[in-house]
Amino acid sequence: MDTDNLNSISNNLYMLLLSLNKRVFNHDEMIKSCNLPPSHVKALFYLLHNGPRAISQIGNDLSISKPNMTPIIDKLVAEGFINRFQDPNDRRVIRVEPTETAREFLREQEMKLKSRLLERISPLSDEDLEELDKCISSLSKLLLKI
Repeated sequence: MDTDNLNSISNNLYMLLLSLNKRVFNHDEMIKSCNLPPSHVKALFYLLHNGPRAISQIGNDLSISKPNMTPIIDKLVAEGFINRFQDPNDRRVIRVEPTETAREFLREQEMKLKSRLLERISPLSDEDLEELDKCISSLSKLLLKI
């Protein structure tokens, strides 16, 4: 495929992401419904999908500086969302893991988001819904190849 086609696809995918972000996922609304700052939610989401990690690794992977990670971790511990523990292989390393409270919190956020999605797509006609379902399925398969 030539460069012009690749650039066009890249641009269309970018515009799709912006459109989803703007029209479907209202970040201001989501943040207001959540009592945690986005950086804290991002750290929780990371831990739930990657398992226990060293604090420095979380910071590196999420591009959050070490001085900024400390208050994030402190707040999440205080809220009961994560537990700290020493790495069994290196006592100098502090690791954190999500608690059941964190898992429940993110399940609730997921349910709210899915409910919002349901509200957004429910006005579509049956034909539009079928087409959307097919497109999502195709797009999901292709994105897994990236």
